[in-house]
Amino acid sequence: MADDAHPCWAVYDLDRLRANLAEIRRRIGPDQACIAALKGNAYGHGAAPVAQALDGEGLAAFMTGSFEEACRLRAEGLSTPVVMFAGALPTGMADLVGAGLVPTVVDRASAEAAAGAAPPGEAVQVYVKVNAGLGRLGVPLVAAEDLLAELAAMRGLEVQGLYTHLPFGDARGRDWAEQRLAAFDALLARLAARGLVPPVTQARASACVAAGLSDHANAVCVGHLLYGLSPFADDSLADLSAYRPLLAEVGSRLIQVSNHPQGSDIAIGGSYGIRHGQRTAVAPIGVAQGLVRPVPGSRPQALVRGRRAPILAVSLEHMVLDLTDVERIAVGDVVRLLGGEGDAAIGLDELAAWFGMTPLDTAMALSGRLPAYYRDAAGGAAGSAPLRSESP
Repeated sequence: MADDAHPCWAVYDLDRLRANLAEIRRRIGPDQACIAALKGNAYGHGAAPVAQALDGEGLAAFMTGSFEEACRLRAEGLSTPVVMFAGALPTGMADLVGAGLVPTVVDRASAEAAAGAAPPGEAVQVYVKVNAGLGRLGVPLVAAEDLLAELAAMRGLEVQGLYTHLPFGDARGRDWAEQRLAAFDALLARLAARGLVPPVTQARASACVAAGLSDHANAVCVGHLLYGLSPFADDSLADLSAYRPLLAEVGSRLIQVSNHPQGSDIAIGGSYGIRHGQRTAVAPIGVAQGLVRPVPGSRPQALVRGRRAPILAVSLEHMVLDLTDVERIAVGDVVRLLGGEGDAAIGLDELAAWFGMTPLDTAMALSGRLPAYYRDAAGGAAGSAPLRSESP
């Protein structure tokens, strides 16, 4: 699977991606559309392969913040609209429109710039971002009604979507989000009374969906849940057991195995001399591949021949393992930092905790650093799970 010249890899399971989407749809009901958040290279999982897998799933849109990624998605010939999160200067709107992307506008200046890029006799579709309380980006909620009325009368512009963002990670944030959803609903009601009803309206994202919050918008935009990640710092807020991480395996191969007799002076792991014989082995994966040094006091492990083996040290490009208790070890044996072998398995939550990261941090840290392989049983023969690669 991996190049023998530097054997390490990450495997992403696209069938889990589709299963996560199905669970999201089960929770929100048939009357709600789904938007897939692909920002940050699809949360580190590969924007192009994820979009290709979801293109036939009837999504309302893909949303991303990277112009380069968005252009790549358009080049793939995907049928799903690609909406850009707010992030462009007004002077950049022409580039977005010219690339066949749907810009987000947050004020009259950005809307006028988008309309000015419309081909003669046509209208540019845009989404409008509302700041409903997060305080980051968007037209202030109190000004949104008047802006939407202005945009409705603007030549060369068509408001296709209206959205906001209300993320939270704990019980206090849940109460805040519930209040802000009500405020956004009130905006939608006022707009509807004036005949201003964009085709797509969205306020709920992964946290709201997982926590069971409801609103009067007609779409949700999901990121964390789509990739099998928790949006919460407090796991008691929702049962997320139905979602599985898209990142299914991180692995490498042993490039050297060493036997150290009793009394050997070994500095790795702070040993500086051992009382008993020890077998160590090295895999070519480390900080340069997206890992960090383990949290002091943690006991990180990897799977080798179906058994857990302690990780003694992580350096810039290598990892050293204690394989004293693992039999029949040889150069070339597979080391799994994430994934399963036989009855043993290491999950993403466990791996992330050892290295002092969240699961999302871990996915982002590895993104683009390892050769990526995509498992897609739905795209192969029945019962098979072919892998296709995407090099970093």
